[in-house]
Amino acid sequence: MDLLIKIYNIFNKIFTKIYFLFYKGKITCKGHVFLKLGSGILGVKNKNQVVLGKNMKLCGWLIIEGNGKIEIGEFTSINERTIIRAMDNIKIGSHCLISSDVYIQDNNSHSIFAKDRREDIESDSDYGGIGMSIEIKNPSHKPIKIGNDVWIGRRVMIFKGVTIGNRAVIAAGSIVTRDVPDDAMVAGNPAVIVKMIDN
Repeated sequence: MDLLIKIYNIFNKIFTKIYFLFYKGKITCKGHVFLKLGSGILGVKNKNQVVLGKNMKLCGWLIIEGNGKIEIGEFTSINERTIIRAMDNIKIGSHCLISSDVYIQDNNSHSIFAKDRREDIESDSDYGGIGMSIEIKNPSHKPIKIGNDVWIGRRVMIFKGVTIGNRAVIAAGSIVTRDVPDDAMVAGNPAVIVKMIDN
């Protein structure tokens, strides 16, 4: 079993190096970054759209839309099936634990106006209906900021315009639509403060 783990780790290091060579100049890594097989970064077109701190671990997906930007601090861990989508700006601090199946998005995905959505759907059909629309029209977007030492539980959703303070804890399954102060534990839909943590 130890041998299989060693082989996997070697293969994963090779995969990570090749992956980041492909995006050279567009993704900035401030040191060693672990990229798990089956995870990745999509939509990067311009320099420094994605900035990754040293020793961060990515087991989910980072998705850039348009001129969006994602910045993640050192020693932050993003687990399986988590999706982070930026059309504006998403900044995540250092030493954060982000569980599996988390969804962080700084935009509405689509316009609130039916006419725009209809055009999105029709343009999508030109590409075989595979979800690869050329352009999503007029979605609202605002930056997201997540502080240092934040723990985000499984299946949490964090939406546009939210700031989460340092050392906050977001309970599993929470829907975060408002700011969370430093040292707060929040839970629920919508997430509300259930406890202040004496850090």
